[in-house]
Amino acid sequence: MQRNDELIIHINTDGKVFVEDVENGVKKVKTVEPDVFINCIRDSIRTGAVSSGILPSGSFHFAIGDRDCKKLCIEFPARYSDIVYMNTEYKNFPLPRLVFGFTIQGEYISCVNLGVVDEGMLTPKSKMYEYPLSNVSDFRLCCGGNRLPRIKSLHQLDGVMHLIMAMPNNNDHYHTGRTKLDMELRNLLETLKDKTPEFYYTDVLIPMNRTLQDFVNS
Repeated sequence: MQRNDELIIHINTDGKVFVEDVENGVKKVKTVEPDVFINCIRDSIRTGAVSSGILPSGSFHFAIGDRDCKKLCIEFPARYSDIVYMNTEYKNFPLPRLVFGFTIQGEYISCVNLGVVDEGMLTPKSKMYEYPLSNVSDFRLCCGGNRLPRIKSLHQLDGVMHLIMAMPNNNDHYHTGRTKLDMELRNLLETLKDKTPEFYYTDVLIPMNRTLQDFVNS
């Protein structure tokens, strides 16, 4: 088209679409079916694919929102981990099946969720249980004075999960009614330290009346 050429689109209140084409001073008008017009506009919009990069093993949900805000949910790969309560280290401590939810803004982790999920294949309806230890309220993890590292790639979250599990536990957000054993945290840890992960599901965990989809949405 030349500089003085024009393409004008008229959309009437009754939904009819008219395309007015002015080329070299000659005006032509033609009617276009609404569906054809919409498809033409849709096909002209070019959007680049969103790449997540390499994700941590066990990732089961990824979403990206406005301003490069990302949400990633990951199953923690280990069923035993070294944990610390006050000044006591519990080596190779058994764990239920844990899932993490990270919200990342740029290179900063702005929120961490932590939950206990049922055994078996993960589905949106998988049952969630009360987190039996400390530092978690509903699904929200409180890191206290611990600073989480900046991340440049999502696969680094694998190391962040292990870092979180190594953070000292205290009595924050803990209450005895979270488990069937109804114990203070020190007594609970002493009871669990020699058990297997399966013991949680038979003798410890209390259902939350929430699902894995609720965890993803939180």
